[in-house]
Amino acid sequence: MYGRYSLDFCIEKDDLKICFSRDGDVVRYSRTLGDSTMERIIASDGGQVIINPVEPLNLPEEVTRFLEIRFESIIIEPEATRRIYLTFPIEIGIFISKKAAFRCIDIFSRLPQKYSLYGPTDTGVITRYHWSPVSFTLPAHDPCFEGVVELDIVNTTKGWVEVSRVVLENYGMKIYYDQGLVSMKAQMRVIKSTIAETCCIRSPIREGMRKSIELYYTRTIGLSESALTFTMDAGVH
Repeated sequence: MYGRYSLDFCIEKDDLKICFSRDGDVVRYSRTLGDSTMERIIASDGGQVIINPVEPLNLPEEVTRFLEIRFESIIIEPEATRRIYLTFPIEIGIFISKKAAFRCIDIFSRLPQKYSLYGPTDTGVITRYHWSPVSFTLPAHDPCFEGVVELDIVNTTKGWVEVSRVVLENYGMKIYYDQGLVSMKAQMRVIKSTIAETCCIRSPIREGMRKSIELYYTRTIGLSESALTFTMDAGVH
């Protein structure tokens, strides 16, 4: 389903249907997913459609900038790095483009949104919540529902640490996709037993993957590198 198309096509997959059809001088877009529908009218004589996964933090109405993935607790030895694979929820963006300009006209998801609070009630942040199994090799998944995070956990301390969650901020997310995989790479540096820094990495899990259009990056101008790192100061377990 992911990829680039002309302004005249239809895709059907289970209960999802996406159609672009020319009607005189305009193009009509329609999307149905279960009981949810979207229709748009586009005045364009050319261009293309891009369908790709986007940061899973847009529905409904950008409640939060943070994705929290909880997983089975892992105890990591001192001054060691361990790589694990986690899943994350997928949102799908429909873009129209012509020359160097593009516009997102629809975002939807095949998973319900769940939210949590990371940190104290007075100073914590609302997060998009997702529970994931832990894998040590690339897990099987349906890329229309979930993606895979390749997470390197770096224990910089001289003691054992226990980790059971990671929080990622939207501005740093770099999502890549092909027809069989949606993925991100991320790093979590544990600097104290209760504090860690997280960031996403601009690199695909495997060769040949296409980089998704970043909704949050295009909405923001002049972000420094420090803005792409999140400090988890309310615990890692």
